[in-house]
Amino acid sequence: MQSIVRRVLTDRFWQAGISEGSKDDFYARVSNKKGTLEGLASSIRGTVRFVRETSYAIIYCMSKLDVQFYGFTELPGPLAHALFADSYSLSTHQVINLLNLVRYLVDHCPVDLRAHFLPPILAVCFHQMDAKITSEWDKLGRQQSVQAEGDALTEEMKAESILRQLTYTAVVMMADFLDPARAVEPDQGADGRRQALPSPQYPSLRKFCLMQSPIVEPLLVFCMHAISMRDGRCCGVVLRVFRSIVPEFRVMEPDSGGAADADHHHTDSKPPNPFPIPPDTSSAIREFISSDVLKACIGSLHDAYFVELQKDIGSLIATILINYSSTTTTPRDVLMSLPNIKEQDVLKTIDYISRPGVAHRQQRSLVLDLLKDLKGVSISEMGKLSKGTSTKPESGFKRSQRSKMTQQFMTAPASSGMAGDPTGAEDRRKTPDLEGVASMFEGR
Repeated sequence: MQSIVRRVLTDRFWQAGISEGSKDDFYARVSNKKGTLEGLASSIRGTVRFVRETSYAIIYCMSKLDVQFYGFTELPGPLAHALFADSYSLSTHQVINLLNLVRYLVDHCPVDLRAHFLPPILAVCFHQMDAKITSEWDKLGRQQSVQAEGDALTEEMKAESILRQLTYTAVVMMADFLDPARAVEPDQGADGRRQALPSPQYPSLRKFCLMQSPIVEPLLVFCMHAISMRDGRCCGVVLRVFRSIVPEFRVMEPDSGGAADADHHHTDSKPPNPFPIPPDTSSAIREFISSDVLKACIGSLHDAYFVELQKDIGSLIATILINYSSTTTTPRDVLMSLPNIKEQDVLKTIDYISRPGVAHRQQRSLVLDLLKDLKGVSISEMGKLSKGTSTKPESGFKRSQRSKMTQQFMTAPASSGMAGDPTGAEDRRKTPDLEGVASMFEGR
């Protein structure tokens, strides 16, 4: 019965480049099956989908009431439960609509009501979003390990395409919440007056999310998992987000510019912030980034799929080492636990990249050089280079042996003429007479 219900509630959709036939053909096939059991199933799931999406639209319209909606005392908890309690059972493309609603609710929440409305919503949202997307990527990995053909392969391609869309929607939403350049708040306060900039009494949305432990913890866990998800576009966004928030949790020394100032990519070189992150939250997140996030970066660095993102991964690893190595030994211990990594090399690299004035590009290069034996190699490069097999001390690579076919093409033929014509080769070796060709350009 469970498999029947799952099939009844599974939406059918058409995707360019994956589905067979045109979009008009797809709608024609759907219309022709209205009188069948498949048509009945389509009507059932269409009704369920209509009720759900209409409910989203009603919540969207109610949010226009502003303080009468966001300021309702008992609303955030029950609303979060209603939206996300069973969201894990939604199909992948149905979760996209839910995340779009959440993004709107967050963007238009008055700054003075964020502490009341947002924590229950975002805490459950990020937790369920991480569980759903991570499980779908694991399921896709298991499916791809089995050879599929025909309709099964088409459905697998559709599932992967929709999953990438969902992952990108979640990642972009998260990046927008944590955008350091997000200064303009297009909302109104509880008093109804439009606020162009955050009030001095309230932090920005980025700082608000980082200060709230119930929000930032599931958010960073999702970001950590996204580093290993096999989607280069989403992984690149997450890496840049991590690089911007790592300095937020470093321990500030009052009398020094800090080793963190050596990382010239930081965007938060501002006066002391009036909204500091609680020390307990900062310490726990610093250890999480130094351990779990760093391990995820090393794992992706070793994966050939992320070969195009190795510079970005190296930049994040360097940022972690620069900001946290002076406070905790966890990043150093993680690097020392790797195979073929010497302790003195790790200490030397950390010491050098932490010096003031070292360019960011040089910091990244030193980290990648330290982890050079762990870096993955793209499929196109596999087999081209063989390390440690050179017969010459000054060369790091071995000259490849030519195949018989290659050698045949590299050798000049003995005779270029027709078979049985002993004069063919000699005639071919004669220099052609170009006098007539040269005269063509005279007098022109």
